[in-house]
Amino acid sequence: MKKVAIFGSSRTDPESKLYSAVEKLGKRCAQSGWIVVTGGGPGTMEAANKGAASVDLTRSEAEAIYLPFEEAVNQYVYDYTKHDDFFTRLDTFSTCDAFIVTPGGIGTLLEMAMIYQLIQVNHIEQKPIICVGRMWRTLKTWLEDEMVENGFLSNKEMKFVHYVDRFSEASAILDHLSK
Repeated sequence: MKKVAIFGSSRTDPESKLYSAVEKLGKRCAQSGWIVVTGGGPGTMEAANKGAASVDLTRSEAEAIYLPFEEAVNQYVYDYTKHDDFFTRLDTFSTCDAFIVTPGGIGTLLEMAMIYQLIQVNHIEQKPIICVGRMWRTLKTWLEDEMVENGFLSNKEMKFVHYVDRFSEASAILDHLSK
């Protein structure tokens, strides 16, 4: 079965529109036959796992990490692995078939950048990275203005990442891949 990693913030409020949108995204992914993989924490990760678990609990997995302030894996995870460090955790995420990056902080940026770079240097095959929301479009503009303009990133490499505004657009890209 194909796996999609959904990256996002542990700080997302369960009462927020973002949480609700990611929960729906997790559900749509599971309904389309994907296993949803997150970091297993609260916030966006919980929302994605919750959505997937509402379809079928076995479609909700996690690559968790030992953190002193985040001991438990969220209740919507069926199967998980606990990693001692970020390096093995990120390596395991790289085996997923697609990646959806939701708004988040440094950890989310790290996850997206790591996958992007592994594809760029052919350490993993090209797989879709889908960044959802305005904050990632801002990053895209910066990448174009600074990295592409100065020759540190090519226009071809810019196409490794899809930048979309809505979660429904991310789902549509995944649906296209499932066919």
